[in-house]
Amino acid sequence: MAQHEAIQGLIKKYNENQLSHVFLIETNDKMAALQDIKDFVKVVNCPEDYTPQCSKCNLCHLIATDQLPSLEIVIPDGQAIKKSQMEDLKQKFSSIPYLSRYNTYIIEDAEKFNASSANTMLKFIEEPERNILGFLITNNRENVISTIKSRCEIVKIFYEKENQGISERIYELAENYLYKIEVEKQQTIVYNKIVLDEKLEREEMVLFFKTLFQIYYDLFQGKSISEKLKVMESFSSQILMARLRLVSEMLDRLNFNVNLHLLLDDFVLRLEDSYEHLWCEV
Repeated sequence: MAQHEAIQGLIKKYNENQLSHVFLIETNDKMAALQDIKDFVKVVNCPEDYTPQCSKCNLCHLIATDQLPSLEIVIPDGQAIKKSQMEDLKQKFSSIPYLSRYNTYIIEDAEKFNASSANTMLKFIEEPERNILGFLITNNRENVISTIKSRCEIVKIFYEKENQGISERIYELAENYLYKIEVEKQQTIVYNKIVLDEKLEREEMVLFFKTLFQIYYDLFQGKSISEKLKVMESFSSQILMARLRLVSEMLDRLNFNVNLHLLLDDFVLRLEDSYEHLWCEV
C-alpha cells in the first residue's frame, strides 16, 4: 500500500531532523490513518534503511501486531479518554525504549479528552522527552480541546473514497467467507477452501482482505450491511477493533512473500482465539 503524501512529508522531516514530538492527525478515515501512522513508526524506528519487504529483524512485525512494548495505542474508555489512561501512559514511558528508537503513543478519538485527562496530557506534552513521539487522531480538530490542539503540529490525512478495484466476485467471496466464520461460527481452517478454490493471485488476495477490512470497518462505524451478515451488527466495538487489527496485520504480511494458504490458516485460528478471549472478558 502506497504511503499517503502526508506521511511522506513526515518522513522527510524525520530525515531532515525537523520532526515535532506530537502530532494531531485530522482525517476522514481513522483506521486508514492508524495504519499509515504505524507504517511511519516502522520507518523511524528501523535500525537500518527501511524497506517494506525487509525481514532482517522482527520490529515491523511487532509494530504491525501491536506487540512492540514501546508502542502504546490508547482508545477511549467508554465515552471518554480517562485521566487514569494518561497517567498509565506517562508511567509506561518513564524509561527509554530498549527495542526501538522511540516510545510512541497513538491516541484514537482525540476529541474525547475530558478536562482532567486533557490536563494530565498537557503536562506530558509540555515536558517532552527526546525519545517520545505522539499522534492524536480525530475526524474534526475543532472538537479537540484547544489547549491540546494548540500544542500539536496539525497534519491532515484525507483519503479518496474508491472501491480500489474490488470486483463483485471478490466482494461475494469475502461475504460468503465471513458468513461461514462469523455467522455460522464454523471457525475452522476447512473453510479456507472457499478462498483457496478461487486460486487468487497475490494482488487479488490483497483485495480480498481489504474487502474484509471494509466490512468490519462499516460495522465499526455503525453502517448497515447485507442481510446475510446482519447478525454481525451485534458485535461490540472492542471485538470489531480486534478484527480490524488482525486483518491489518494480514495485509501487512502480504507485503512479504508469505504462503497464502498458511496466511489464511493463521487468520482463522487467531480470529477464533481473539473471539473467545474477548467474550471471556465481557
